[in-house]
Amino acid sequence: MSINTSMPQSNFLSLLDPITHTMPTWFQEGGVVMWPLLLISFLITVVALERLYFWIMYYSQKERFLLQECFAALYNKQKTEALLVCKKLETPALKMISEGISILPFPPKEKMLLDTKKQIDLVSRGQPFLHKALIVTPILGILGTLINLINAFSNIEPQESQNIAVLLKTITESLIPVAASLIILLFILIPQQFFRTQIDKITLHLENVRSQFDHICLQKNLIRNNLSENVNTIVKNDNDYLDEERKDYHSKSVSEQTHMPYHYEFSEETGEVNVSLHEQTEDIKRVPTSSIAEMYNNEVLNNEVLIAESTEYKSTIVENTPISTKIESTPKVNLNS
Repeated sequence: MSINTSMPQSNFLSLLDPITHTMPTWFQEGGVVMWPLLLISFLITVVALERLYFWIMYYSQKERFLLQECFAALYNKQKTEALLVCKKLETPALKMISEGISILPFPPKEKMLLDTKKQIDLVSRGQPFLHKALIVTPILGILGTLINLINAFSNIEPQESQNIAVLLKTITESLIPVAASLIILLFILIPQQFFRTQIDKITLHLENVRSQFDHICLQKNLIRNNLSENVNTIVKNDNDYLDEERKDYHSKSVSEQTHMPYHYEFSEETGEVNVSLHEQTEDIKRVPTSSIAEMYNNEVLNNEVLIAESTEYKSTIVENTPISTKIESTPKVNLNS
């Protein structure tokens, strides 16, 4: 005695009746859930074959030799030749290096990290679908089994409920969707894990290539570091300014360095300073010569302190750039009697 295990069919499902009758018996007994399972299995096959073709083509390309040729050109600071080598193949590593070379002499790290993520997303195409299929397939299998069991037991007549053979046949037919979903799940899991392994390998490969690229660029000074250049410029300007200040201080005569109302001359032979009052200054003539000498020494000392403080302040604006300032001792004043 046959048992009806199918759900009430809609008009759309009734259109599939001619095709359903051409399917194997176990497919017909599995119920309506077998159709989405069949569609998933077809899509999985297409995605798996496309990704398998991609990886076969990738490993058949001679990327290793082009990478060596590109690094050799960069080592010789031939950026144009290295860029042309990268254009010969459209592999993820060569595309990443091409992006890095195009941005030199600016730091290419951020640009290459973004391109690395882009390349990984491209080689991971199809993985999201396989991951979702891993979740949906067993759910459909369990759902199909429950639907078949509900329909089967609701259609069993009371006198047939005592027949063990009928019950076993009903349960067996109801479990067909679960069995089909598990088989499809196995065919999803194998390519999904295989492609996942290949993606991890190419991710590590891209990181190694990027590390070698950065090492060569730093070794051959292909990257211009704006921060270090600014610091060096500041240090150079400060050193030039201090040197100029020292030269001006020591090259000028003592009378040019201060604005005191008297005239003094430095004798290179004796190392003495001869001080004489300006003729137009009458009041200063009544000042003792000892006070004038003390005023001069204090003025020169203040200039030395100001220059020393200025030197110490400028040396702190640049890290790890100590600037030492040595000011020669000023000769003492020897007043003419």
